[in-house]
Amino acid sequence: MRWDISGTFAAYAVPAVLFVVAFVIKLPLLRRAWQDPILRATALLLGIGAIVFASLPPANLHRINRITGVPNFAGVWVYSLLTAYCGACLWLIITWREPPSAVRRRRTRLVWMAYSAIIAGLWTTFSLGDHHVERLRDLDTYYADTPWMREFGMLYLVAHLVSALVAAGMLWAWYKEVEDTWLRRAVIFLQVAYALGLVFDVAKLAAIGARWSGRDWDWLSTYVAPPFAIAEALLVAIGFIAGQAGPVVDERRRLVRTHRRLRPLWQTMVTVTAPAAPATGRVSGAALRLELRRAAINDGLLRLAPHLKRARRERVRTAAVAAGHPDAEALGIAGAVDILIAADVLHGPAGGDEPPAAGRADEAGRPLAAAALSDSELDSIAQALRFHMPVIDRFRREAAATEGLTAHA
Repeated sequence: MRWDISGTFAAYAVPAVLFVVAFVIKLPLLRRAWQDPILRATALLLGIGAIVFASLPPANLHRINRITGVPNFAGVWVYSLLTAYCGACLWLIITWREPPSAVRRRRTRLVWMAYSAIIAGLWTTFSLGDHHVERLRDLDTYYADTPWMREFGMLYLVAHLVSALVAAGMLWAWYKEVEDTWLRRAVIFLQVAYALGLVFDVAKLAAIGARWSGRDWDWLSTYVAPPFAIAEALLVAIGFIAGQAGPVVDERRRLVRTHRRLRPLWQTMVTVTAPAAPATGRVSGAALRLELRRAAINDGLLRLAPHLKRARRERVRTAAVAAGHPDAEALGIAGAVDILIAADVLHGPAGGDEPPAAGRADEAGRPLAAAALSDSELDSIAQALRFHMPVIDRFRREAAATEGLTAHA
């Protein structure tokens, strides 16, 4: 019993769904920038891919034949779409890789002229050929010796073979120039996809050639070739999804990680000022949650500003470095000590007697707004609060004793 994955509905449904997902991911950009040729090429490729693989299950091929009343009409329908898909692949890669120019326009025009001619050839040879016996799985080999139907099958295979070779060559040259991580991954997916497409073409052509020489290698066309076409489609769809969604996922992960890293500092700040309202409704999301957390931290820093001292931070930083902490870690420890002591002072009996921050200056005579902590400093402080609290408490007590204050451990 042969392994026959290409005879199942799921084998074609999965690529069709992935093409639809990739198309949906692109849809918001298409609405905003329909004039972008890259987006149009992508939309065409993904849309055709979804239609092709929705049509390919044998039951759907039979349904198309029955609806049209023409035996094997599904063959010319699918082969025409696949040829247009090959043209869209080349159009997209040319448009994606080359800047706008007369040369690019000429190349894309030649691609569409060539593939439009092939599609016209498919319909012509199909209309001239004898195809009265419906073949859902072995159309290429069954009619390999039939006049016009022989040319019909070869037109489609040669078009696919040429597009795979040209696309693989262009992608290989382009890969050496690509620097963006996700774009490189997308190019790799596409390279592997077109390599699998070449295996599909070789298996099909070998089966047809065997028919011409009187041998029966139909199993290459019926059972071996289709899984490579399915894998090719899966990798093409995944490549486009990765190229589009990968950067978005990376950005969201970065926002979530930053939000989590700032949690210890935010927990300290909510003891100083009321926390911001939680992010709700349609505008909620990782970016907004991080913005609210940063806003709460900045509000707390603004209230603590009269009690923050650069000299204190520098003394603690020097002591932390002397104790063996790396400089970046020492900066975080010093900032955490400064903030905690400032909170102690604010909560103390004299905390409310300080003038507002807008009217005060630091030890160097600069307004306190100019002494604000940078995002990197806030991040290092949050990390120190998370991982080095015993050290922070020790330096906090020492700094408080130096200044004649009371530290709340």
